[in-house]
Amino acid sequence: MSTKVWLSTHARPLDPEDATISVFDRGFLYGDSVYETLRTAGGSVVQLDEHLERLRRSAAGIAFELPFDGAAIQAAMAATLAAAANADSRVRVIVTRGTGPMSLDTRVARSPLLVIMVSPLEVPSLAERERGIAAVTVGRETTIRPGLKTGNYLGNILAVRSAHEQGAEDAILCNDDGAVAEAATSNLFMVRAGHVSTPSLATGLLAGITRGTIMTLLETELGLPVVERTILADELRDADELFLTSSVRGVMPVTTLDGARVGEGSAGPVTRRVFEVYDRFLGL
Repeated sequence: MSTKVWLSTHARPLDPEDATISVFDRGFLYGDSVYETLRTAGGSVVQLDEHLERLRRSAAGIAFELPFDGAAIQAAMAATLAAAANADSRVRVIVTRGTGPMSLDTRVARSPLLVIMVSPLEVPSLAERERGIAAVTVGRETTIRPGLKTGNYLGNILAVRSAHEQGAEDAILCNDDGAVAEAATSNLFMVRAGHVSTPSLATGLLAGITRGTIMTLLETELGLPVVERTILADELRDADELFLTSSVRGVMPVTTLDGARVGEGSAGPVTRRVFEVYDRFLGL
């Protein structure tokens, strides 16, 4: 197992210590970049087309025309995955607006940079999934449109820091009006009295690729349609089950929220069924 990095400035996979970029890169200076995080399953990249489409949408959202097409990104990714030679990998794709003088003016940016980072995939064990995680609700601190995957993640970083300071592992982000949006790096689902709901996109959240897949699987495989709606933070305290979804971690139950047990304090029956259908979707 190994970690490899592709830089468009070198056009080949590199060892991490050789993967250096300019200190004048706008992704480093200003977070002026977009990215996607993916995983492989059985050696194949999961939902690659959907992630590349969201990468394009994120770039368009910050008025950045991607100079790298899907074929070029896929070829670089394939070469980096082959060089890393992991059983399965976590893949991060980053595109920065490039380098230039220290200025907020995007017109001075030149030579956009493509970065692909491949590392061994670490996923929760069956025991960890059953046990779940502790989370806390925190206020959202960001001025960036939450539906875009940009390099500016400081608000989420501060939220996770707050969670850790309170002895929890993740943060559930809430808007000023008390509506739940998402977790720091994942989407949230709530099960109550046999019904499943998730915060609506209007709340201000990233439309996760795995979120959409889980919504489809819940309805088609389990007969449980998901209601997208405004969910208030107070409602979470009465939930029978809470679980998070993301591309790398998959499905993870929240079994403690703000210091109080959720449901029975372990993965609930609906969450366990979601484990099964999503693992089957991945071919695991």
